[in-house]
Amino acid sequence: MSPETSKNPDHGKPPVTIFVNTREFAWTEKEISYEEVYNLAFPDEPLNDGDVVRVEYSRGHNGGGAGSLQPGQTVNVKVNMVFDVYVTVRS
Repeated sequence: MSPETSKNPDHGKPPVTIFVNTREFAWTEKEISYEEVYNLAFPDEPLNDGDVVRVEYSRGHNGGGAGSLQPGQTVNVKVNMVFDVYVTVRS
C-alpha cells in the first residue's frame, strides 16, 4: 500500500510515515494538529452538533510518547507515530 500524501510534499523536509486509524500517511510537517489528525481520519466528514472526538497518539517522542490531543493542540511528529481517532455522539 502506498502512503497517502498530506500537506505539501515539496515542503523541503522528507516525509515521515504516520498511521491514523491504521491507515498509512506521509507527513512533511514537524507538527500535526488535532484538526489535521481528524481530517486524515475522516476526510470530508464535518462534525455534527453533539459529536465528541477523542484523538490519542502513541509511539511519539520521549520514550513511549503516548498522550491525547485537544482542539487547537499540536504534537511533534515522529516516524511511525500512531494516532487513533474516536467519534461518539453525545446523547
